[in-house]
Amino acid sequence: MHTFMAVIALTTGLTTSNIQSNPAWLTDYGAARERVTAVGKPMAVFVASGQDGWTKVVRDGALSPDARKLLIEKYVCLYVNTETTAGRSLAGAFQVARGLVISDRAGTSQAYSLSGDLTGTELVQALERYADRDIRTTETIVREAPATVRPAVSYQVQPTYYAPQYAPQYVPQYRYPATYTTGST
Repeated sequence: MHTFMAVIALTTGLTTSNIQSNPAWLTDYGAARERVTAVGKPMAVFVASGQDGWTKVVRDGALSPDARKLLIEKYVCLYVNTETTAGRSLAGAFQVARGLVISDRAGTSQAYSLSGDLTGTELVQALERYADRDIRTTETIVREAPATVRPAVSYQVQPTYYAPQYAPQYVPQYRYPATYTTGST
């Protein structure tokens, strides 16, 4: 009887420690943005393909314990699966085919954008660098070609304006004064 209880205790302990050692991966960008706003943590967006694609962003094929700890404690984690239509579209918006994007704590600006893969050490350094930092510029690293979103239509339609009142409002309107003066008469 004691052996049975010991096995249950060990199994429960292993399961609990395993759950706590992995970040909670969100797959919905809208939900991730809401979470960022609620907790005030930056978002770490891993863009790749497959079920556990976030491991493909790291050259070693796995997140180190230090990286997992930083992700759990300091970030809202989002995984963008490029095998889905929504994932390809979001990856195109981020201009990352496979890589990592880190937002600011408000979730409104990019602090870091990497297109490609990185080593475990580079991942930990990036996560440490942007965890509690105020963002002024975006650090962009391109190691792969950026993601492209293919348009639904392969041709472009040019609008035709038949009357000036239908012209776009952003076109500057130049008006000259009614009289012109010269410097001397």
